[in-house]
Amino acid sequence: MKENIRNGLRILLAAVFVISTGLLLRQFADNMGGQDAYAEALAIASGTGDSEKRKPEPEQREAPAEQALVWVPAAVEGDPMVEEMAAIDLAGLREVNGDVVGWIRIPDTKIDYPLMQGQDNDYYLNHTWDRQSNSVGSVYLEHLNSADLTDYNTILYGHNMKDGSMFAALSRFASEQFWEKHPYVYITTDAGVYRYEIFSSYKADLDSITYGLSFQRTETKEMFLRYIRESSSIHPEITLDPNDRILTLSTCSGAGYSTRWVVHARLKMIQLQQ
Repeated sequence: MKENIRNGLRILLAAVFVISTGLLLRQFADNMGGQDAYAEALAIASGTGDSEKRKPEPEQREAPAEQALVWVPAAVEGDPMVEEMAAIDLAGLREVNGDVVGWIRIPDTKIDYPLMQGQDNDYYLNHTWDRQSNSVGSVYLEHLNSADLTDYNTILYGHNMKDGSMFAALSRFASEQFWEKHPYVYITTDAGVYRYEIFSSYKADLDSITYGLSFQRTETKEMFLRYIRESSSIHPEITLDPNDRILTLSTCSGAGYSTRWVVHARLKMIQLQQ
């Protein structure tokens, strides 16, 4: 019995010795390897080592994805009005009033004003661009629209003054002959000069889709375009695309408060690789 116990203890001690020796050897190898690795790191960092042999194998990367297509305003060439509008000093105007977002012009009309945007749609009804209280008001951007004019439907307001100033000229677009002589709206912003093509003019109800701002679906945009074309008293041969941006100019119609005279113009958009 005692002899069996002694043999068991010898076997157990031998196993412990083997395991302990293996662990010590592994620890020694790890230590040596660690010392070598950091010695080499120090050599590379100090410029005395060879980093080339430490470079990993090049990764197998996936082929780059095709460049995305983005919609941008179509370039306008050979139009001297674009160059003239580009020279407008918006920064100088903002030294007087920081609410200036651009300048709007319809050549050969009285529509030639700084474009404002307030915190609401009330302030610039009776304040000029330099914040003076005046019933003439200003031409101003719908306060819910983006100041950079990147919304699908950007709405501008201005009074229909009896002396023909502000947005009084809009009602004259009921005539094809007037439109033919005044086909464009020019707006300059910090991003550049935009030339919009006028294509629709009519008397609109205040609760109509004319004043819609949420156009997320292509079907909704197409419905909007059909409505404003069918309502129009002018019919230019302009092919519209749901990706074009729409500019809506609105003024009093002279027929009470329930309707407004509106003019729509489009900013032609094209696709380019980003």
